[in-house]
Amino acid sequence: MAHKAQLSSPQVAAVGSRLRKLRKDRGITQADLARQIGIQQSDLSRMEKGEYRVALDKLFKILAVFDLDLAAFFGDQPAKSEPQQPLSQHDMQILHQLRDLSPRGRDEVQEYIEFKLRKERQERRTLTSSRRSGEQGS
Repeated sequence: MAHKAQLSSPQVAAVGSRLRKLRKDRGITQADLARQIGIQQSDLSRMEKGEYRVALDKLFKILAVFDLDLAAFFGDQPAKSEPQQPLSQHDMQILHQLRDLSPRGRDEVQEYIEFKLRKERQERRTLTSSRRSGEQGS
């Protein structure tokens, strides 16, 4: 189930915008994608508009439909042309644990993952920038 965004944050809107672009680029209708991931078309529409947060389990289902991983979805690396590896036992365990959480708990996990992704991206940018500076100084 989608969760109403407390305040339509830029991150929620950005995720929704990426979903819409990805879906349209792949030529899939909202109705088809919603059916494949087990939600109402109206909920998917609200997710794409940034009105609802995309629950982590729904995001994983969407990414599975498009054969993408989180890094490719968030633009950290190019989308892979080879098929994705199936979910590992560890991945499945995490998903099962996520299902046992309350909606608030799921929101907290999603917020933490978004925080960690931003932090790691920043660290990679800093590392890349410092490497470039070191190469130019040589």
